[in-house]
Amino acid sequence: MSTATKLSRTLTALLLLLFCASVMAQQNYPGYPYRPPYPYPPQGQQPGYAPQGQQPGYAPQARPPYAQQQPWQQPTAPAKAAAAPPRVELQLSTTRGYVQQTILLTLDLISDHNLRSVDIRPPSASSLVFTRLEGPTSSSHDSGGKRSFVNRYRYAVTPLQEGTLRLPALEIDASGEDGRRFQLQTDSRQVLQILPMNPDLTPWLPLHGLTIQSFLRNDEQLEAGKPLTLVVDISAVGATGSQLPSFEQHLKQNSEFNVYREQSEADGVVSSDGRYLLGRRTESFTLVPQTGGKLLIPALQLNWWNVDTGTAHTESVPIRQLVVKGEQRIAEDRIPDLFPGASSLLLWVPLVGLFSLTIGFWVLSWLRKKRFAQVVEEELVAATGFGIHRFRKFLNWLAPIRRLQKVRQIFVRSLPRSFRLWFCVRVVEGEDDPEIWSYMLKFLSNKHLQIPPQLPLKRLGEQLSGVHSRADRAQMQALMGELDNALYGGGAIDFAEWKRRFRAQLRPALLPFQRRQPRPAKSTATRLPKLNPDF
Repeated sequence: MSTATKLSRTLTALLLLLFCASVMAQQNYPGYPYRPPYPYPPQGQQPGYAPQGQQPGYAPQARPPYAQQQPWQQPTAPAKAAAAPPRVELQLSTTRGYVQQTILLTLDLISDHNLRSVDIRPPSASSLVFTRLEGPTSSSHDSGGKRSFVNRYRYAVTPLQEGTLRLPALEIDASGEDGRRFQLQTDSRQVLQILPMNPDLTPWLPLHGLTIQSFLRNDEQLEAGKPLTLVVDISAVGATGSQLPSFEQHLKQNSEFNVYREQSEADGVVSSDGRYLLGRRTESFTLVPQTGGKLLIPALQLNWWNVDTGTAHTESVPIRQLVVKGEQRIAEDRIPDLFPGASSLLLWVPLVGLFSLTIGFWVLSWLRKKRFAQVVEEELVAATGFGIHRFRKFLNWLAPIRRLQKVRQIFVRSLPRSFRLWFCVRVVEGEDDPEIWSYMLKFLSNKHLQIPPQLPLKRLGEQLSGVHSRADRAQMQALMGELDNALYGGGAIDFAEWKRRFRAQLRPALLPFQRRQPRPAKSTATRLPKLNPDF
């Protein structure tokens, strides 16, 4: 076999080996150190001979190639840092309260990464009751370039006995996104100082505040057997709506109407600062009056304990009295009269006598300090002054000027429209200012003739000429045009002469036949020359 054939086979085997190694590296197979059997010489060197001073297959002053990482081996990735466990923050709305008072507990679970699941197990204690209100509420915030994730939970803690109570630890099981599980506990060093309840207050409601409101529906026409609706709304600070009492049994004690509860809504939310629990209870009752007459809806009253001041309070809605149409029922349990068959004089006569005796005793004690003549004089002066004052008021009421004004108004309203127009013109005659004169004329025309006051002067002239049949419409428009030019165009006007011409147009006629006849217009055309002039 020739040397060229051996060289070609060796090159082919080497290329196949390199190709297989590259494929294994792409498939993430672990790489193995490989030593080529023979380093081929560079171009121009005879095969089978190494350069002078070197051993075949080794670089000068170098370790064998299998002792180092080969180029086709993948670098090993560094190990990922383990996530830090979440931390727990606990906050109470107060550490001092009363038995059965609702205390808010806020639990924040803070982690560097999102949590896949969280399981909180409240402790089972005989002295404290834990009720979950809200949560989880997720949020995130950045601090120092590092992001933290917060899962917030809110619980209602209700103490059942008085004294110093230690808040037990809450157990928390959480798991991260990487599958790691964390078991945490809250701090159990929190201590609550619980005061006893007041046995004289029933029901026992330890709150920060309480309000009661009520209103009626369908109470426009009340009749016996016709239902109406009573809505009672109770709002409290420090309890949920389900913890507030109902007035159903209190209303059912009244026999004048039947009570049916329509609906009851109760809710409770935590304030934005996490310090108070806001509760509300809304109830609707259907009341059906049994008889006619007076219907009394009893007062709604609720006692509660103010935990801020340590005092008892009473919130109430006053009694309501309604009148119902229908037949009245005679009360069987009416209190009998003290003297059956006797009149009411037996009651009123002693009362009037006692009142008269008291007034007389007061007058005598007052007269002892003054002389009788002085007292009589003072009383006469006071009575005389009062009589004179009332007599003057009576004379003013009888004054004829007031009656004449009313008669004058009635008389003016009964006049024809042309006379009422002349009355308006005579009233404004004394004004020398054209602007004030025009304003007064518009006002009086609107009051007595129902002419709109916002009309321009030319339109007002047309309206006035339509009221008075003797007025010339063209002359009235011309007069109003002169006044309009003087007021708004800056033109000059002889206002006294203008008023004279204006009065001449609107002066009424006493008799119907006294009407102005239109004068024929003078012909200004010149006569035509004769057809056959004389020469």
